[in-house]
Amino acid sequence: MFNPVRILIVIYLLFLGVLALLAQMILPVHFPILNIIGFSSALIPLVVIYASLELGDEWALVVAGILGLLLDLASPPPHKLGTSMLILCSISALIVTQTHKPESHQWLFRLTFVLVGTFSFILLDYLFVLVETTRWYWPLAVWSKITFASFLNLILCPFFFYLAGLPPRLCGWKPSYEQTDRYRSYPYA
Repeated sequence: MFNPVRILIVIYLLFLGVLALLAQMILPVHFPILNIIGFSSALIPLVVIYASLELGDEWALVVAGILGLLLDLASPPPHKLGTSMLILCSISALIVTQTHKPESHQWLFRLTFVLVGTFSFILLDYLFVLVETTRWYWPLAVWSKITFASFLNLILCPFFFYLAGLPPRLCGWKPSYEQTDRYRSYPYA
């Protein structure tokens, strides 16, 4: 069903994703410590996971696909076009299949989605780079960057989810899981 409010939410999430991509590209140049802790690859998975949890339908895959394509276009040359899009769409699809369960909207599960989703995205992205360059070298710096980026997203997650969800909720939008819970509590409504 075509819902213009949902389309505006998707456009808003794409705008947040573009801002996150620009922050990933600009901030590590000015603050080199951010590159060490994995900031340069951590924000886009956070936006995709947020979109998957909040939208909970095929529009989350659209957001993941577009942001993955933009991330691939902005990546350095050894990176092939389509790998980030494939990984982000897969992670988004796995999260969307779980969003209809009421447990998935508790904070413990949201934090788990963020930690595991970020870790798997960066790990699979590096694995694709290794396959493309036909070398199998796993230095400790890569593992530390993957771990630090995952924990960075875990720390940023509550703040980002609150700030990203504030403008749509102030305009009256509620995710589908909040609307169904309200009607479940009133069976005769």
